[in-house]
Amino acid sequence: MVKLIQTAALAALVALAACQTAPPEAQETPLQELLDQGARAELATQRCESYTSLRGDRKLRDASEQIYAKARTMGADQSDIDAARLRARQQAQIRDTLVGNEQTCDELSVLPAGY
Repeated sequence: MVKLIQTAALAALVALAACQTAPPEAQETPLQELLDQGARAELATQRCESYTSLRGDRKLRDASEQIYAKARTMGADQSDIDAARLRARQQAQIRDTLVGNEQTCDELSVLPAGY
């Protein structure tokens, strides 16, 4: 019974994830990619403290702040940052279900190139 419920929950999440994928003509812009990188780094500092060291946590926080500053110079505003944060949380929740929290944190904790 528990296995059936878990399978149904996974199927629902996969269906939800399929609904949220962008069509091919709506590819991410460089600004969106940058904002998503910043949001993932910021989310890692909030959710993954037990998997990263204090030094790694500080690097991720600094990287997210630098990325957001760069995005603002490219024209991003607070609503763009908030949207990227929401996307990062939604994707992390799906990844948690599929591969677990530790693997999700490993993925979130990868610093973007140049940071």
